Amino acid sequence: MRLNYKEFFTRLYGKILDDDILGNAAQVAFYFSFALFPLLLFLMTLFGLILNSKHDLQEQLFLTLSQVMPRSAFELVETTLKEVTTNASGGKLTFGILVTLYSASAGIDNMRGALNEVYNLTETRSWLRTKLTSPVLTIVIGILILAALSFVVYGSELLDAVLPIDSQFILQPLEWITALVLVLLAFAILFNFAPNHEPLDWKWITPGALIGVVLWIAASYGFRIYLHYFNSYAATYGSLGAMIILLLWLYITALVILLGGAINAIFDEGSGIKKDAADPEQTKGEKSGTEKKQRREWQRDRSSRLLEL
Repeated sequence: MRLNYKEFFTRLYGKILDDDILGNAAQVAFYFSFALFPLLLFLMTLFGLILNSKHDLQEQLFLTLSQVMPRSAFELVETTLKEVTTNASGGKLTFGILVTLYSASAGIDNMRGALNEVYNLTETRSWLRTKLTSPVLTIVIGILILAALSFVVYGSELLDAVLPIDSQFILQPLEWITALVLVLLAFAILFNFAPNHEPLDWKWITPGALIGVVLWIAASYGFRIYLHYFNSYAATYGSLGAMIILLLWLYITALVILLGGAINAIFDEGSGIKKDAADPEQTKGEKSGTEKKQRREWQRDRSSRLLEL
């Protein structure tokens, strides 16, 4: 695909409006807020059963999360998880692992529908298949993200145990490269298996994944810097300030993922890739701008009725 920057950004802007990416990101972030704690609890329980070292894993998880999450959001997550793990016995946590996994997969399942809309695809897979796909994706992506965060904190020690290299000048770049590869793999799995790509054309690295990872890192650290100097949420929302910050961070995460999917969809359409599950009406309406015009007319009529009242 020969990239025309003006056409690309015009097309991306059109997809953001026509596919309501900002609204879908808010919806996905809402489900993510329900899925975050069950997902972390599930990973802690799973690795605790496998490694038989739950306390060390919990401390490592808190350390890695503190590197990327805003401070107030991280403190909320840390306090909540400690309360849950303290008040529940190991048997209860183990017994409820399937229920926890089902709750955690709600975020991925909602992301599946949003990505289908971004890629202009209709869902033709059976209900059972989609409900089984979401927990599997949740486990795989959760493990990859946790492993990537672990490499950011303990990468030098892990690589030193595997590679016969003692130089920190080599180990430190390698730990960041390894973490980046794991995050890119998580994005690749999400973009390839969550939407209804029929037939499946696996892509290891996509423009949307590369741009999405860069945007997510930049947005997360930019949000942390903003909160460090201009944090007024506590004064506005009081004790709910930490929850508002967590929701905003989850919104940024969902928005970046959907923008990555939109970028991939634009490149796929430009390269002539055809999907059996493609929705021609949605694609046609998006390119012609009819949905955008209808939305503007609806907003104009709604504003007129409000003014009449």
